[in-house]
Amino acid sequence: MLTTRRAPTYSAAMDHDINQLDERLDILLVRFRALHDENIVLRNRVAALEGENKVLGDKVVAAREKVRGLLERLPQE
Repeated sequence: MLTTRRAPTYSAAMDHDINQLDERLDILLVRFRALHDENIVLRNRVAALEGENKVLGDKVVAAREKVRGLLERLPQE
């Protein structure tokens, strides 16, 4: 008995397009993961710098108060 051969449901060109899409998705995922990891690092860095900024700001306020106190103790002319 003869069997009929079914034609492929998609062409070689479509197969090529699918492979290109697969490669582009792989590249996109790699870039996404890299940016995600970098974003985490940068968020942690921002948090650390904000903490450092607060500490330095508090030191400035303390120094300003100390200078103000010293100026008040200076004799008036």
